[in-house]
Amino acid sequence: MPEVVNHTLIVEKLKNLTGSPGCYLWKNSEGEVIYVGKAKNLDKRIRNYLKEKQTDLKTRYLQREIFDLDWFATSTEKEALILEATLIKKHNPRYNVRLKDDKKYPYICVSLSEPYPMVFITRKIKDNGDRYFGPYTDVRTTREILDVILRIFPIRKVRQKLPLPKPKRPCLNFQMGRCLGPCQGTVPEEEYAVIVNQIIQFLEGKKEILASELTKRMDEYSGKLEFEIAARYRDMLGRLQTFRQKQTVVSMDGGDEDVIAFARKEDEGQVVLMEVRGGLLDNKKSFPLQGVQNSTEEEILSSFFRDYYMGAGLIPASIVVPFGLKEEGETVLDFLQEKTGFRPKLRFPKAGEKKSLLKIAEKNAELGLTERLLATHYKDQTVALKEIQEMFQLKEPPHIIECYDISHFQGSFPVASGVMFVEGKPFKQGYRKYNIRGYEGINDPGMMHEVISRRLQRIINEDGVMPDLIVIDGGPTQLGKACEAAVEAGAANLPMVGLAKKREEIYFPGENSPYSFDMNSTGMRLLRHLRDEAHRFGVEHHRSRRNREALTGLIREVPDIGLKRSKLLLQSFSGQKKIEDANIAELMKVPGIGEALAEKIYNYFQSSAIRSSDTGADGTIIPENSPTNS
Repeated sequence: MPEVVNHTLIVEKLKNLTGSPGCYLWKNSEGEVIYVGKAKNLDKRIRNYLKEKQTDLKTRYLQREIFDLDWFATSTEKEALILEATLIKKHNPRYNVRLKDDKKYPYICVSLSEPYPMVFITRKIKDNGDRYFGPYTDVRTTREILDVILRIFPIRKVRQKLPLPKPKRPCLNFQMGRCLGPCQGTVPEEEYAVIVNQIIQFLEGKKEILASELTKRMDEYSGKLEFEIAARYRDMLGRLQTFRQKQTVVSMDGGDEDVIAFARKEDEGQVVLMEVRGGLLDNKKSFPLQGVQNSTEEEILSSFFRDYYMGAGLIPASIVVPFGLKEEGETVLDFLQEKTGFRPKLRFPKAGEKKSLLKIAEKNAELGLTERLLATHYKDQTVALKEIQEMFQLKEPPHIIECYDISHFQGSFPVASGVMFVEGKPFKQGYRKYNIRGYEGINDPGMMHEVISRRLQRIINEDGVMPDLIVIDGGPTQLGKACEAAVEAGAANLPMVGLAKKREEIYFPGENSPYSFDMNSTGMRLLRHLRDEAHRFGVEHHRSRRNREALTGLIREVPDIGLKRSKLLLQSFSGQKKIEDANIAELMKVPGIGEALAEKIYNYFQSSAIRSSDTGADGTIIPENSPTNS
């Protein structure tokens, strides 16, 4: 036996082992749980770890570190499986293969516990009768799926407890045909339940069946001369067909199956799961793994199988995998059979269509792992922060860095932005937007003084944490005014520098001559990233403010633009596109804007641009709606 197994703790605990199912926890000399396992027979499994001449590489590594043992007996192997998953999530043992950040994966919930269910994204699963679909690995994809559902099906979108004691006027979604309006108290639960069942069919991937049902109902209500309801089903069918046209046919047999493959490198792994529903590629999920070093491929796949399918909201009829699973995988299948009433079939294709799908999944897993490892390397900003410390002669690497920028157009609509990086990474909760209050016209130094004063005063008033470094987007004048604000706020020792745009030069307080550093160094790249992020955030805020101001003038000058249409216009042009720059076709895409009204809006902004144009020093025309940033 290896020397470590003769430790008194383990020798004593071996006497109490039972032959029942259960879980065991190996600990090192510091009491840290380094591995969690389950067994049909605890006594046999644990004693097997203590044999000499182990062929399994992971077991040999464990033998070098195990110092103590803990174990839990269970009544059944199913209970042991559930307990194993719980203990791995709790202790995160480094020798176990496990999903990274699995608690954060979102689900789509259909709240069947309510009389008028709604559909929403959640990260918490409740045992209250609601139906959950997922987990999804990408929040953006999850939101896109939810958005498709809300556009296709007239389901309620406002959180409220229904039925209401007193019916109220329905919102804009009802007027646009995107909600049946159960808040009015006039929609029978049975009629609403039909729509809910159709949403569940959509999430289950039964889109062919759903399309057939929608067609049948459309014809049925049309035959009864109930054309309004028939039109509703016609619109739903049209939107569903548009969505289905974007999906790729990958299986000619039209079945439902999951295709699973993975890639590994050192201690990191990546699993790709392709969901095929009705022969169409419905979704692709990518899961990062950790703890794969020294693990066999069967153990990696079996561990993912356990972590994913024990929490999955939908189980397909068959699961395609590159090879067979260990005993643990079979236990998961037993668990799924008890949970769903059927046992999914495992397929290990050697050739043909299924093998081609596996190869696609494997390629995607390799690409996903490569991208993630590169991103992880890029995000490690330890070297960059150390360089910034040396560049600016700080006492230690700056943990919190803030950067400020001023945005306006020829002095109009002046705003400022502040972004925060923590440990060299963007910290969105620390981003700030400012509308300049005390200055009109072009006065960037004065505006910078105002913003820094407001920021530091708020930190002081709220007893907050001062940043380790403030970067000013600008030269010595803006930096000087920012330093004045710091002195007035009692923060004279707060490190500040200016980063000029033209030559990427650094200015220090009280010095008019800039310093140049290696442009390609990690420290300068981080500072430019910080400055560019402040610039982007500021321009975005400036554009939003200008859109609101433009909309105010539009409401005042153009007839037929009311509050509802103005809100829709603002929502449609809140991003990169400015409402002043929209053409007639783009304006007509906004709900409630017809061709005649779109022409009025377009003509209004065209005439406004001509009236407010200015002439530059060289005689060129500078329209007021040109996007600029100071």
